[in-house]
Amino acid sequence: MDKTIIIDSQPVVFRKTAGTMMRYKRQFGRELSPDLAKIYDVMPLLADYYDNSEKLTDDQKIAAAKIVLGIETEYMYDIAFIMAQQADPSIRDELEWLDRFENLNILAVFVQLLPLIQNELKIAPKNA
Repeated sequence: MDKTIIIDSQPVVFRKTAGTMMRYKRQFGRELSPDLAKIYDVMPLLADYYDNSEKLTDDQKIAAAKIVLGIETEYMYDIAFIMAQQADPSIRDELEWLDRFENLNILAVFVQLLPLIQNELKIAPKNA
């Protein structure tokens, strides 16, 4: 499944396939599901934050920032990179890919990627 997200005025295609988990493990030496689980618990809070950020008080913004500081944003960058690389095999290096962007709000991108990746944490009854 593909999703195009505009990052720094550039359309970026992300792809999630059955091979995403294996590619992630081979690239980073970590399992995707536990990394997602660490992020997934706070993402609904962050999604709500981005949807309503102009309505939040300064205290609420500080509370949201503390949540952000408490999660592993590196995992978000790694997951986004693997999914972008799947969509565009010419992408070879994560840092070079990130350097294409002057600004990349990984939290805003990850909120948009959630519908593609959330199924990684679910087990279909027929597969249980």
